[in-house]
Amino acid sequence: MITTNKIVFNTHVFKGEAISPLFPSLEYFEEKITNTIKEDTFPIPNYSLSLVPSYIKLQLTDPKFSHTIIKQNNWGYAIHLKSNSTIDDYLQEQYNSKKRSIIRRYVNRLEACFTINYKLYYGAITKEEYHFIMDSLKEMIVHRFKQRNEQNKELPNWDALLEETYPKIQNKQASLFVIYDDNKPIEISLNYHFGKILFSTISSYDIDYSKFGLGHVEIYKQIEWCCAHNYILFEMGVGGMDYKRRWSNTIYNFEHHIIYNTTNFASKMMGQLEVIKIKTKEYLKSKKINEIVPNLKHKYFANKEVETDIQISTIDKNTTKDHLNLIEITIASPEYDFLKKYVYDFLYTTIAHISTVKTYKLTKNTYLIVGNKHHQKILKES
Repeated sequence: MITTNKIVFNTHVFKGEAISPLFPSLEYFEEKITNTIKEDTFPIPNYSLSLVPSYIKLQLTDPKFSHTIIKQNNWGYAIHLKSNSTIDDYLQEQYNSKKRSIIRRYVNRLEACFTINYKLYYGAITKEEYHFIMDSLKEMIVHRFKQRNEQNKELPNWDALLEETYPKIQNKQASLFVIYDDNKPIEISLNYHFGKILFSTISSYDIDYSKFGLGHVEIYKQIEWCCAHNYILFEMGVGGMDYKRRWSNTIYNFEHHIIYNTTNFASKMMGQLEVIKIKTKEYLKSKKINEIVPNLKHKYFANKEVETDIQISTIDKNTTKDHLNLIEITIASPEYDFLKKYVYDFLYTTIAHISTVKTYKLTKNTYLIVGNKHHQKILKES
């Protein structure tokens, strides 16, 4: 019986899964990867491969098989690096001086305000470290999507992801990039490694540190790693989020590849029907038919991000001397956890290290952040 093997190609191949021996090799940006899978160990049904990056070339050599390529109305975003380039070279080519300054400011202020270190777990990680980091990543995703009042597509399959990723890190098919504040992860990216491509597939950050542009810091540091290890592509996948557009110098269409056996009647009929179906689907997408229902839902049912009733005021430090005999509170306490974001925003604005700042409770709902040069009052409305 003929079956159609439907594969989401970009995640499939970047995760190190096997591709059909119908394709003896795969090429991208003058790099070539030879397929070692043999036909006698791999089934040869029809194939419907969605989300194939257009820069990847699949060469089909068997004349019995038809290979139809359909342009998809989906865009991908990547950073193509030249040989011997550095992060400074890339910033120079991609951004004007003002934007370069903004990105470097994120990095510099993060390192000025906290005890920051960066680590890429690639090939070696203990089970304890792995579960601690993945639990932290899951918690970040939950908090961020709760803030946005949205559902995350990765969470329902988290247990399977957790089980399959650990051996991939050990085998250098995957990695975890972590930004630490002291010993606490504040930004995490799960990556896949394929040839000279680093594919950042799932990432999130501690929303209390949102002022510091951790997503930009993560990309900056991972490009730095790619340059140091002769990678040529930092891949960010499908979806036109603003930060992807700003960082990318390679914006491409995805393609849908359909393969079937022209000498087998059933295979040919199924393949041709699949071609018609996919062409129709992409035509409707080109007319934005698929956006009608999501746009209506967004217009009438979208939830706004959760807001808090907080008032912030900067005050002269000379007016706060009477408060310095109050008992200091710690934002590490669950009771005062909500203050973290405001303390961290204060650090960013004043360029102060966390060790130089203290927090006091003035009244039931009023708090004082005290730095060496600046003070700030926080009023939480009940």
